Amino acid sequence: MSAKHSQSFWVGIFIALNLLVSVALADTAPATTSEPAANATPIDPKKLVEQAENALDRQDLTAAVKLYFQAAELNYTPAQVKTGEFADAAQYYDAAVGWYIMAAMQGDAAGQYHLAKMYQLGNGIEQDEAKASYWYRRSAAKNFVPALKILAGAYRHGTLGVKIDLEQAKAWEAKIARLDAIERKIVDEKLAELAAAQKKLQEEKAKKATSE
Repeated sequence: MSAKHSQSFWVGIFIALNLLVSVALADTAPATTSEPAANATPIDPKKLVEQAENALDRQDLTAAVKLYFQAAELNYTPAQVKTGEFADAAQYYDAAVGWYIMAAMQGDAAGQYHLAKMYQLGNGIEQDEAKASYWYRRSAAKNFVPALKILAGAYRHGTLGVKIDLEQAKAWEAKIARLDAIERKIVDEKLAELAAAQKKLQEEKAKKATSE
């Protein structure tokens, strides 16, 4: 999910379109992908996800859900996470857990975070704070900021079965601050590059106009 689409956007849209999601996710668990024909051209799941994102930009939710689902069935973990998020938002928790598990077991940080959240809340799976903590830590080890924030809060407030430890909380919060600073620097550098490229293009156009 791109940054411009917030979680509240998905929750509102996909609960409102519950019927749409139920059709697109007719199977409540991940299906086994059949073997492709010998001469068939392999489908690139990354391209399916690109098409899905374009469909979202067009507000074509039906196409987006189906494309993500196809990519998820090809064992592409980012698409498995997205499909889990769709099912989660529409309160198909069993299906969501299935997709999160597939992604988490393959080391996807977002999948691990969402699986931890399901364990924490007891949605689609038996509530278990110890397992929630385990998966949050696995995700945090990959510097997934939402998981880092959960752990910082756990040590600050004594949740997830851990004792309050303000030093630990401060350590997690410091790590979050460092990662946020790195992210801001990357964004600033990209913006500077775009600005430089735009300036160069304008200068070339102005030079061409004066020479004509």
